[in-house]
Amino acid sequence: MLIILALFLAGGGILGSSIHAKLWQSLEAQIIRELQGRQENTLIYIRQLLMLQGANNDEEGYKQIAEDIVRELRILGGQGFSVLDTRGQYLSGNRQIQEDPAGTDLAEAVRGNAAFTMTYPNADTMLVYLSMPVTIEERTIGIIRYRMDTSGLYVQIRQNERLIYQVTAIVYALIFLLLAFFLNRLLVPVGKLTEITRQIVRDLPKEQVDMQMLAQLADSGRQDEVGELSRNFSVMLETIGSQFRKMQADKERIISLLGSRQEFYNNMTHELKTPLTTIQGYAQLLEADHGADAQLSSQGLRQILQESTRMHQMVLQLLDMSDKAIYMEMRPVNLSAIAKSVAEALEIKARRYEMRIDTDLPDPLWTSGVEERLRQVLVNLVDNAIKYGDSHSSILLSGSRRKGYVWLFVRNRGRGLAPEEQERIFEPFYRVDKTYSREQGSSGLGLSICRKIMDEHEGLIGVKSRQNSQTIFYIRLREEKEAAHDIPQEARSKKIPVEHKKAAHAAPKKGPGRHA
Repeated sequence: MLIILALFLAGGGILGSSIHAKLWQSLEAQIIRELQGRQENTLIYIRQLLMLQGANNDEEGYKQIAEDIVRELRILGGQGFSVLDTRGQYLSGNRQIQEDPAGTDLAEAVRGNAAFTMTYPNADTMLVYLSMPVTIEERTIGIIRYRMDTSGLYVQIRQNERLIYQVTAIVYALIFLLLAFFLNRLLVPVGKLTEITRQIVRDLPKEQVDMQMLAQLADSGRQDEVGELSRNFSVMLETIGSQFRKMQADKERIISLLGSRQEFYNNMTHELKTPLTTIQGYAQLLEADHGADAQLSSQGLRQILQESTRMHQMVLQLLDMSDKAIYMEMRPVNLSAIAKSVAEALEIKARRYEMRIDTDLPDPLWTSGVEERLRQVLVNLVDNAIKYGDSHSSILLSGSRRKGYVWLFVRNRGRGLAPEEQERIFEPFYRVDKTYSREQGSSGLGLSICRKIMDEHEGLIGVKSRQNSQTIFYIRLREEKEAAHDIPQEARSKKIPVEHKKAAHAAPKKGPGRHA
C-alpha cells in the first residue's frame, strides 16, 4: 500500500506539472498573439501619420509627430504606452512606463528586437510590457513601449488550474481507495495463510501443532480464486495433521522399543567398562615394574582383585536383571567415600597422562541411592576429566552440603566446552570433536547414562565451562542426615586415603581439554 501510495503521489506530481506547463504555455501563446496584433497595428498607424504630416521617414520626422502618435495610439493602448527615441529616451506619452524597470524588453528594443516581459505585482495581478522598435524602410526611427493589464486572463487561468487540480485529486483519491479496498480484500486471506504457516513453523519444534484448528482458520469462505486457494490449503493442513499424528504415534512406539532394548545394552557395556579400565591400568603398571616396588605390587593386586570381584558381582546382577526392584533398592551411601574410592582407582590412569587427582571432600556426605550406580556416574565424570584435561594439571573432586542437598564437583582444566556444546552434551550419542580426546572409541552415551542414573535417584547433573579454562561437572542428591545413626557400625563405608589432598591446581599449559 505504501508503494502504491508513493506511485500515486509521484504520478499526481507529474500530472500537476504537466497541467501547469500546458496552461501557462496557452496563456503565453494568447498574449503573444495579442502583442503581435498590436505591433502590426502600431506600425500601420505610425506610417499613416508620417504620410499625413508630410514628415520624413527618419528619426527627426518621428520626433516631430510624437504628440500625434500619442493621440492616435490611445485607441489601441489607452494611457498605457510611451513614445521613445531609438536610445529609449522619453519623447511623449506615459513617462512612468518608460521609467518602469520591469524587465529586459526595453534593452532588446534598443538593439532592434521586439520583446515583452510578464510581471506579477501581487497575487491576482499580471502586467505585460511590450517594447517594439518602429522600423520604416528597414530603419529604426523610434521605440514604442506598451504596458497591458492581463490580470483578468491570469486570474482565469489560475482558477482553471485549481479546478483541474481539485478534480484530479478527487479522482486519484477515489481510485486509490477502490484499489486499496480490492487489494485488502485480496491480500487479507493471503496474509492469514502466511500467519498460519508461521505458527506451524513455530509449533513444529515443540511438536504441538493443532492442524485441525489451523485448517478451520485457513478456510476464508470466499467463492473466488482466493477462496479456492484457502480451501485447498485447509484440506492440505488437515491431511498434514493426520499424517503428523500418525508420525507422532509411530515415533513414540519406536522410542519405546529402542529404549527398552538399548537401555540394557548401554548399561551393561558401561558397567563392565569401569572395572576393566582399572584392572588394565594396574596390570600394565605391574608389567612395567616387574615387581620392583612391593608396595605398588600389593596395591595393584588388591585393586585388581577388588575390581574383578566387583565385575563378577555386576555380571551376576546383569544375569538377574529381571528382579529390578532388588537391584534398584535405595540404601544410605556415603558419597564422599565413593568419590575417594573412584579417585584412588583412576589415579594410576591420571599419572599415565602426567595428571593427578586431588580431593577436598567432607566426610561423610550421606545420601540415599544405589552405590554401584553412583560410582558409575563418578567414574565416568573423572574418566572424562582425564581424557580431556591438560597434561601437567590436576583434577579436583570436592563436595559440600547446602540446604538439604549434597553436592559433588569434578573440576579440570582444558580446552573447555562451547555454550552450544554444554546444552547438548547430555544428549544420547552426542560427541564433541574427537580430536581433543586422548582415547578413541567413545559411543557418546556416557553422560546420557549419567543423567539417567541421576534421574533414577531424583538428583541433578550439570556442567559449567569456559573455553580454554576450567570445566566443572556437578551432581546434586538429597542429603540423608540421619543415615549414619541408622546403620550398623560395620556397614558404614571406611575412609580410603588418597595420596594428594587439596593440592593446588597446576598451571595449565595450552592444549585440548573437552568433555564428552
